[in-house]
Amino acid sequence: MSEIRTRSTARTVSAGAVLGALLSVGVTAPVVSAAVVPALAPPAPSEVNAAPVSGTAPPVPAAPVPAAPAPATAARGEITGLRWRPCPASGTPTLQCGRLLVPYDYSQPAGPQFALAVSRVPATGRRTGSLFFNPGGPGGAGAGAVAGLSKVMPAAVRARFDLVSWDPRGIGNTRPALKSCLQPRLVLPVSGVVDWPTARAESAVVVAAANRTCQASNSSFINHMGTNNAARDLDRLRAAVGDRKLTYWGLSYGTRIGYVYALMYPNRIRAMTLDGNIDPKSNYAGLTQGGVALDSALRFMSSASPPTYAAIMAMVSGLDAAPIPLGNGKQYTRWNYLTTMASAIPSESSWPYVIGYNRSIETARLNTPAGAKERAKLLASLDASDGNLGGAFSVVNCLDYADRMSAAAQNSAIGHNALVAPVYGGFITAEYALGCTGLSLRPDPVPTTRSAANRARIAHLPVVIANATNDGSTPMIWALQMKASFGRGVLLKYSGAQHGLWMLTPSTCINNRITNYFVSLAFPTPTLCPFAPPANLPRS
Repeated sequence: MSEIRTRSTARTVSAGAVLGALLSVGVTAPVVSAAVVPALAPPAPSEVNAAPVSGTAPPVPAAPVPAAPAPATAARGEITGLRWRPCPASGTPTLQCGRLLVPYDYSQPAGPQFALAVSRVPATGRRTGSLFFNPGGPGGAGAGAVAGLSKVMPAAVRARFDLVSWDPRGIGNTRPALKSCLQPRLVLPVSGVVDWPTARAESAVVVAAANRTCQASNSSFINHMGTNNAARDLDRLRAAVGDRKLTYWGLSYGTRIGYVYALMYPNRIRAMTLDGNIDPKSNYAGLTQGGVALDSALRFMSSASPPTYAAIMAMVSGLDAAPIPLGNGKQYTRWNYLTTMASAIPSESSWPYVIGYNRSIETARLNTPAGAKERAKLLASLDASDGNLGGAFSVVNCLDYADRMSAAAQNSAIGHNALVAPVYGGFITAEYALGCTGLSLRPDPVPTTRSAANRARIAHLPVVIANATNDGSTPMIWALQMKASFGRGVLLKYSGAQHGLWMLTPSTCINNRITNYFVSLAFPTPTLCPFAPPANLPRS
């Protein structure tokens, strides 16, 4: 049986993540994605409404589209020193690695530089160009995911495109990279009802300390990690591989990079799929709307796989009543379980493994050798984070948005979402709301599509927007805002909870349309695709 692992995952506004390694989720499953999460009885569909953004600082005027560097022109692969070298991986003998130097500050090109870690798997046939992808986050590293991605891409895509990704500035194997940036966990009661104002205040102290350490340890470059620069880096990468126009697949936070790139370089796009969307019209406070997404996904699960939903709810209830002692004063609590499940709920291929995973947790209660083994596993998982607070996730979001939430606004958003989304609403919303606590960054706000002028810049682009109706990370309302931003854009909806759709669900309705778009530029029509259950999913 596949094993659910408790690894940190940076979801956009949760996310991130993609295809096994890309998704950084928690379940190894035979289908291409993995993920799992938890529960209290989700409210009725009409009840899950994100907290209104009230009590926040006055809205910050929409940032103008930042200046884009002059286009690079040179021989393929020689534009800014990108050199490929063989770095074969198991099952991927053609994998290549390289580094691309980009300036901290594009207005000072002769200044300090990041060395971006880049990987690619060359096309197997007659090459059309490169398919760039970003796995989300903020904080997701893409270079290490290329080999795994190449194994699940459709043959038509593999034949026509080099698959290329990179570790964004400050992330993964890019240098310099963040150090001493812990992802703190909220201060929450082990059992019982949560007093959210108290939890928020106590958690703020912990978050502030971690964020201050992170900023102090990386002060030379941390202010240059925002998405405006990531979009400029993507254009440098496009030029460095010799592509006249960009073909791009952005997942989760990667959709922010995508729409910002489109605003900067509207005439340099061949094809773009934005998959699991952020809101291009929003601000920092708007991120808290994502706090209701997991409960929405659970609500869908309750009808699509009642046994899986019931198992999650029962485990949360059981751990609330009786946490599992692990020795040395440590316990496995409902919050540890919810953290693991936060990766799996938005990954439908994980759902068939939830019940078996729960059995292993129950085994940990036994005074037997098997119980001791399971307790050791749980003990090793206690430091796991869901990736939604601290580190690159907070740094990038707090650079991208200049507004800050007051304590009163935070309490309002957390309290509202805890009521309408009782399983995860308070938990996830508190993580988003507290993200900038302790940071004194110099914001570099991304442009938004609130202005008619910005929407006009990208109105002609045939962009494909894909989103699940009950996406467990990025709500459908955000995808609707993305669609409204691209006049010619087409929205592909999927009836489900999956975060990120293309090749992450067995839905041929989704997969074929996006594949044909990338390969032949066959622009799809708006479609609502039915739920495509993973193999062995218990349905009743």
